[in-house]
Amino acid sequence: MLKKNAILVLILGLVLLCCNLTFGAGRRDKSLPEGVIKIGAPAPNFTLQDLEGRSISLQSLRGKVVILTFWATWCPACRTELPSLDALNRRLARRGAVVLGINGGEPIARVKSFMAKGNLDFPVVMDESGDIHDLYQVRQYPTTFVIDRQGRLVDRHIGLRDWNAPEHFQALRTLIGNAPEERP
Repeated sequence: MLKKNAILVLILGLVLLCCNLTFGAGRRDKSLPEGVIKIGAPAPNFTLQDLEGRSISLQSLRGKVVILTFWATWCPACRTELPSLDALNRRLARRGAVVLGINGGEPIARVKSFMAKGNLDFPVVMDESGDIHDLYQVRQYPTTFVIDRQGRLVDRHIGLRDWNAPEHFQALRTLIGNAPEERP
């Protein structure tokens, strides 16, 4: 029994290591200086294509609170978190907030299928080159940034979070203001 548990722990460790190496390979800082992403600083602008081929820029969302999440279909924490973000997007859309997903390097057909199977409809853009992941210094999934109406970074969270939990939802409501919210 002890031997079986040790083998399972070793396998789990190898899987986690492989996931980290797969995501991190070739995405180490390239020539970006450390500290480009700072809370309180303007969020770096970008323009990427959505799942239908339309261009979306971060600048075009100025005036809204943006919950910018970097994710992948193969990421277990992302699979758990994305329904929470989708529900949040539905709840806060009329209040001037939007969830924008950034998927890096996966085939668009896989991402479309994943979104459809999960009944997820928040907007997703494709970072095929990984340049925006590098710009935002994303090294693991999920990584989520909250950007205020003026385009400043106000929060960065790495890992799983229930965005509809009272403490997180209330912080977003305070940031957004007092417009009415949609009911899920």
